[in-house]
Amino acid sequence: MRVSKKCRTSKSSEPKSIPSSDINHIFNHEAMLAVSHAIEDLAHETSSGELISTFQHFDNFQHQKKRYDALARRLDAVRVWGEGEPPQDSSQIDFVPIFHAELTRYWVVLFDSPDVHALLFCKQANQTDQFHRKVFAGFYSFNPFLVRCIRRRFGLLSCGISGVVDHFERYFSPQMPNSLNDFDALLATA
Repeated sequence: MRVSKKCRTSKSSEPKSIPSSDINHIFNHEAMLAVSHAIEDLAHETSSGELISTFQHFDNFQHQKKRYDALARRLDAVRVWGEGEPPQDSSQIDFVPIFHAELTRYWVVLFDSPDVHALLFCKQANQTDQFHRKVFAGFYSFNPFLVRCIRRRFGLLSCGISGVVDHFERYFSPQMPNSLNDFDALLATA
């Protein structure tokens, strides 16, 4: 752990610890949507940059179509990844088909601009198809190096370089928790 030299001494007399790396979390569907929407809102307010978002299947995109059309009008590029047939009525959005089944387990919302960088990077930890029962393990970050590194990997994946998938899984896959026995507790809403 690093210690922040700029901690506010007026509110706290003790230095605060800053994690030296991003921390993996367990997210239920509500937490995933909240963090995703926060990054999308940040992108909307920034009004420039690139947004990459994965929808496990393009059918899931229809619920977010209006939101993403508005983002596409403000940003330099909006790229939506998914499995299945891409929507035909959103011409300002680049739809990228997922060609490797393993990638459908990821939930990624990445925003990169000259001044603002944000990333939600998770992998589904359970095997359900019911959205309200899905559990994801992963992290969020505002680290520009990490955001740009993952953005470049997505660029390579979009070119169809299948060897990148194995490398991606080995080095970028979020660490899965040792035990997810009590899914009901993980899925409980506050």
